[in-house]
Amino acid sequence: MDLPCHPWMAMVILPLLLLLVPLTAAQLWPSCGESGDYKSNSTYEANLKLLSTNLPKKAASSTNLFATDTVGNVPNVIFALALCRGDSNASACEGCLVTAFQDGQVHCANYKDAAVYYDSDPCMLRFSNKNFLATTVNERMLVIVSIESLMVNISTRADSFRLMLFTLLNSTAQSAANSSRRFTTSRLDVSVSSLPTLYCLMQCTPDLTADECTACLQPYLQYTLKYMDGKKGGRVLGTRCSMRYEIFPFFQEDPMLRIINLAPEVPPINSTMPLITVNPPPQPQSQSPVAAALHGRNSRRRALWIIAAAAPLLSIFLCAILFVVWIRRRRKGTEILHDQAAANRPEEDELVWRLEEKSSEFTLFDLSEILHATHDFSKENLLGQGGFGPVYKWIGTLKEIEVMQ
Repeated sequence: MDLPCHPWMAMVILPLLLLLVPLTAAQLWPSCGESGDYKSNSTYEANLKLLSTNLPKKAASSTNLFATDTVGNVPNVIFALALCRGDSNASACEGCLVTAFQDGQVHCANYKDAAVYYDSDPCMLRFSNKNFLATTVNERMLVIVSIESLMVNISTRADSFRLMLFTLLNSTAQSAANSSRRFTTSRLDVSVSSLPTLYCLMQCTPDLTADECTACLQPYLQYTLKYMDGKKGGRVLGTRCSMRYEIFPFFQEDPMLRIINLAPEVPPINSTMPLITVNPPPQPQSQSPVAAALHGRNSRRRALWIIAAAAPLLSIFLCAILFVVWIRRRRKGTEILHDQAAANRPEEDELVWRLEEKSSEFTLFDLSEILHATHDFSKENLLGQGGFGPVYKWIGTLKEIEVMQ
């Protein structure tokens, strides 16, 4: 069906497409807790709204782009932590945290405990009715694994990549823990077996001591070697510390640390590490049933949210298309009828004139003649009522006319 695009059609369709952009613009990983939920228009929701107004500004105004806050009283008390990446700026930090509060309440609707992590946006957020600020335990952990693998199937190359990856993470973790902001970006300037250059970023919350930051990041080396071996990139995210590595530079400015020497060896993987959520999951043989269940629950929630948001928009879009088709068909049908009427009018006039020529009893008058002869159908010339309407006297040659109504 040929449907040329009119400007008003673009005005209808473009806003619908723009509404769909936020669904795919920024990848985020929400982590919803299990410490209860709150009702709409409750005191807890009011406290959360107050927190969402104050905490982003507080973090953005901090030199470390970090802030914690507590709002309300038991049982409606809320504890919150906000941290922006060390290579971010105040404006980007505040905007990201404002969005994080919104995303947290959408993806973890009415949950009292939620954490929000982003792919490219430079912040993380957690709020809870439990006082997690009183401890340095790294909760709400997620492992994010790249779906792309490096070509390291040959045993020697695979071993070389593991050694490179461990060296990168170990050196960066030490540097981040010993920095005043608990933040470091790095690059591994060692070329091994034509493998790509590796880049890394590690960060702890600035309120941790150097030892606490080291303890937080130490398990990340094990998680990375277990879940990301041979992958082009990945990250481990938590409330208290985070790590990301890639085969391309993904942070602002030059790396703060350049690593030029490889570690002597890679330590064995600890088989007793606690279970964490993996997204996307590794191969089935390396993923535990508990981690798979946790990941599946979050994936289903995300999928349901996307369907709920997209379905009304798609319905409106389809209705707009059907309306356009109906309007065009209706307009086209009207034009055809008008064209047919215009084409038939000369034939009808010609038929009337031929009838007048053939019959002396049939006479055709112009309207102007009738108006003149009846004095504009005046009551004085009205003779009576005929079968088709009132009968008027003709002024001039004596005639009577019957006006058909």
